[in-house]
Amino acid sequence: MSRRNKRSGNPKAQRLANAAKTQNSLIKLLEDTTNKDSILAHSSAKQILSVSRKHRLSLPGSAKTLLCRKCSVPFAYGSNVRTRIKYGMKIITCLNCENVRRYSLKFNSKV
Repeated sequence: MSRRNKRSGNPKAQRLANAAKTQNSLIKLLEDTTNKDSILAHSSAKQILSVSRKHRLSLPGSAKTLLCRKCSVPFAYGSNVRTRIKYGMKIITCLNCENVRRYSLKFNSKV
């Protein structure tokens, strides 16, 4: 018998769950790397972005400030990234490609 009209591979929900699991493990790996593991950090940053783009997943909030979305370089605060807080915005500038990302800071105004 042939496999005609049969779907092969994982269903969409399973594929997205596997991609999210891979994304989270790469984020943990990126958070744990040190300066001596710069090759591992660069590789995991590129993999996080490629998995996110391939499966149309957004980056979790914790990972948005770990790497540059434009040049795929992991941020090492003090050496290749500048962070400023101005007018309720967190402004992150990659010093490799001069890309600027702005994130709004939400303050709890209830006293």
